[in-house]
Amino acid sequence: MSLSSPPLIPAERELLFPACWNHPIATCSQCGSSFKRDELAADPFRGLSLLCPMCGIALTDAVRQHLMSCRMVAHVDTENLVAQTRALLETNAMVRKDAQQQRDTAQRLRAEAEAERQKRDDKLPRRSSGEPEAK
Repeated sequence: MSLSSPPLIPAERELLFPACWNHPIATCSQCGSSFKRDELAADPFRGLSLLCPMCGIALTDAVRQHLMSCRMVAHVDTENLVAQTRALLETNAMVRKDAQQQRDTAQRLRAEAEAERQKRDDKLPRRSSGEPEAK
């Protein structure tokens, strides 16, 4: 593992915390020890985290590999997807309801405008077909 591996992105960290809090998430390739999330070391002076507490080497790639293979991550990710889908469906229903209300309002306003136009036209004097046009 090289130190040049990019750090975990926020989405990876968001999956790591709820899914993998109770089991090892990385095995050090140098010393062979396995570590839970809370057992990993950090070096704030170098801006590094997810380090082997025994050897000090970065275990970011091992953690990332774990995220791809962990059943609990898949479960949490599925739960997140279901929750996001429900939220989208609720939003969709609200948007559809609002759109229907807008259509109903527009239809009512058109009918009112047509009624006003008809009322105005009814007040205008009617010309008989034999009367000459006023100039």
